[in-house]
Amino acid sequence: MKKTAILFLAIMFMSSSFIIAQPKKSTMLFKNDKHDFGTIKQEGSSYRFEFTNKGKTPIIISDVKVSCGCTTTEWNKQPVKPNGKGYVTAIYNLDKTTGHIEKIITVTSNAENSPVTLTITGIVAEVEKTPEKTYPTKIGILRINTTHANFAAITKGQKKTEELKLYNPTQSTVKVDVANLPSYLTIKITPKDIPAGTEAILSITYDAAKVTEWDFVRNSIYLNINGVKEAKTRINVSAIVKEKFTDEQIKNPPVIKFEETEFNFGTIKAGEKVKHSFIFKNTGKADLFIRKTKATCGCTAVTQSKEAIAPGKSGEIRVVFDSNGKSGSQNKIITVITNSPEKSKILLKIKGSVK
Repeated sequence: MKKTAILFLAIMFMSSSFIIAQPKKSTMLFKNDKHDFGTIKQEGSSYRFEFTNKGKTPIIISDVKVSCGCTTTEWNKQPVKPNGKGYVTAIYNLDKTTGHIEKIITVTSNAENSPVTLTITGIVAEVEKTPEKTYPTKIGILRINTTHANFAAITKGQKKTEELKLYNPTQSTVKVDVANLPSYLTIKITPKDIPAGTEAILSITYDAAKVTEWDFVRNSIYLNINGVKEAKTRINVSAIVKEKFTDEQIKNPPVIKFEETEFNFGTIKAGEKVKHSFIFKNTGKADLFIRKTKATCGCTAVTQSKEAIAPGKSGEIRVVFDSNGKSGSQNKIITVITNSPEKSKILLKIKGSVK
């Protein structure tokens, strides 16, 4: 019994000695934990918070989180040795906010005082609206706020108008017009004669009732400046033209059902052609029409059933892949647009390998 007690005391002494011998966690001591930028511009500013490792073990920063997506951070990715110095840099990026800001940065590490909270404050001044900033893109001798008019989704029969802004930075009046437009686009420029140092509104109206295409439709229009058409005056116009379904079509729709939507042609030699037909059936209650088919590559030719597919009848999408000039793995997507309210867009895939 006496020997047992002595052994117990010895173990306790050794354990306490081991615990006492363990070095304490280090402390992350920042020179300062707050920084006021004062008045800054919307372009952003940065500040480097520096700290010292006060302890006998390395400090490792495991995570740094910010209270706003407008603020990013950089920090020591390597351990900071005892008495060594580390940093956390707060970078306030371009933001639409003006006025007073206060952003919180939370630093998590293996330090004894983790987590540490840092703060940046300031007053964001509104950026001076120069012509270069308001109209960032050159278009011939003029400037424009954007060269892309995106109408997004638009249904057949619908009209939409997008406005772009032109600016004349020259010392004289510039005359602007547009010619050779497709029937579904109408352009109005106000004023057509843009005085020096002034703005004009370019209104583009998209009449989807006159479009013969479906799904993604893209056009390029060119400005005539002082009667001259230049390649550098291009404006891109895009829209996704969708079917406008009646209540009757929704109640009694055509439904397209493919036997397969993917075909693997295996391995072929370069120069060989692969032919395949995707068979489908109209399982709905009304006539089915294939509005459009399009492949992701000019190497893939697609033909379709053009006639109406009556309920219960079948049709096919014929695909020919030409491997000339191709090598390695091939994945070609064919987009099929139909008049089915349930599934107006179907993606077919033809894949394989060319050696």
